[in-house]
Amino acid sequence: MRKFLLVFLLGCFTPLEAAQVAFNFFSQDGFDEGAVVTGIFVGEDLNGDGQLSSFNSEITDFSMQFSGNSLVPAFSLDFDSLFGLVYDLDGGPLGDGFSLDVEGIGAESVMYSYNAGPGPLDQCGVGIACAEVTDLTNGGVSSSSELILVSSSVSPVPIPAAVWLFGSAIFLFVGFMKTSPLTRKFHEFTR
Repeated sequence: MRKFLLVFLLGCFTPLEAAQVAFNFFSQDGFDEGAVVTGIFVGEDLNGDGQLSSFNSEITDFSMQFSGNSLVPAFSLDFDSLFGLVYDLDGGPLGDGFSLDVEGIGAESVMYSYNAGPGPLDQCGVGIACAEVTDLTNGGVSSSSELILVSSSVSPVPIPAAVWLFGSAIFLFVGFMKTSPLTRKFHEFTR
């Protein structure tokens, strides 16, 4: 019983490492008539490979907005529209990484789509479209040869106070059980 109590106490009072969650704000300009895409994606590198990937269930939130132009009207897409997102956590623009899974964003609703980066478009660079927004109702397309600029904010997820409270309550409960008159009578009865 003492070994169990010692292991339990060490487990309760050993500092736990907080997980890192990245809030990534992105923007992309260079679309026809000065239109821009802005948005946010949130994720956690669960497998420690240096990438956030929706294919590994590491993206927990996503939204983007297109400002609109004469080819494609303004629209927004959310997490339910996302079918793929990969970002290298190197701090560079989204679209410059070709290691592991190739970087990119793909999102589509019934009326609009947004595909960006070399992942969904196969190529990306000077003179080659890095992104396309499409009006699926009339076939209008607006493209950009700019990479997606990403501004990340990483914050630790705090360990809930409930973990510490639960550990303390169990410790007190075990201590109380050892010294309670009822416990003593139970031990005398079972001997």
